[in-house]
Formats: sequence, structure tokens, C-alpha cells
Amino acid sequence: MRQFCMLLVVIGLLAACSLPGATETKKGCQPSKIQKSDNGFIEVQGDMNSDGEVWALLFFETAHVNEDEKIVWRITGDVDEFAAQAQNEEGAIIQPTWLEYHGGSNWRRPGQEWGTGFTFPTADCWTITVTRGKTTGTISLDVLSLYP
Repeated sequence: MRQFCMLLVVIGLLAACSLPGATETKKGCQPSKIQKSDNGFIEVQGDMNSDGEVWALLFFETAHVNEDEKIVWRITGDVDEFAAQAQNEEGAIIQPTWLEYHGGSNWRRPGQEWGTGFTFPTADCWTITVTRGKTTGTISLDVLSLYP
């Protein structure tokens, strides 16, 4: 059973298998709804705190503790500045491990594009807030740890 579970973890189906030692986040976490784009990308439409649009392109199906999780953002706005940070339920804040502007790509959503990496230190519900000028949006992720 453990070998089968490990295979499921590798292909991103952790929720389908209960691993000994796997740690889940609090039951109150309401992660953002993941959807597939027309060209098969895993994406999330951000919740908006202002006018505009925010989209997140996820390079994972399940976020894990201590992994450099890549997220590409499309965000509308009126300035070239972009900021991102993540906050967990206890109020801890982390900054991206890296952030870069993308001049273009084949991902078709409105706004300019930036890439970020986040390394989540704990299994928790993490809310990522991104800002570009007056445009601010958030997504929430249920970050899991395979080993306590």
C-alpha cells in the first residue's frame, strides 16, 4: 500500500491516499478553486479587493512544505510595479523566494505577467496577495507536509 501511495504522491494525487505521517492543514481552509484553462494549464482566478483581474498559473496540483512552488501571475493595473507575499492563518508572512517579470508567454489572460516562487515553511492555509498599482487580488492554498 505504501508504494502505491508514494506513486500517487509523485503524480500529484495525495488526496486520494492516506500516508502515515502526512500532515493536513486545518479543516477551515478554503483553498481557491483550481480550474483548467482552454490550453490545459492549471490556473486560479484571484479574489479581487479592487478593480481589475488577477490570475495565477500553478506549476503544481498540491503545494507542499519546503518545496519551491512556482506560480506565474497575470494582473491588470496601471503601473509596472508588482508585489507579492503570503500569509498563513497565524499571521506569519513570507516573501517570494524569487520574482521576475515575463515579457510574454502563451498563457492568455489579461494584464502583465510575473513569475514567483514560494517556499512555504509550514503546513497551513496560505493566502497569497499580489498587487500592481491599485489592483490587488488573493488566492488561498492548502499547503501540505508529507512528513511532520
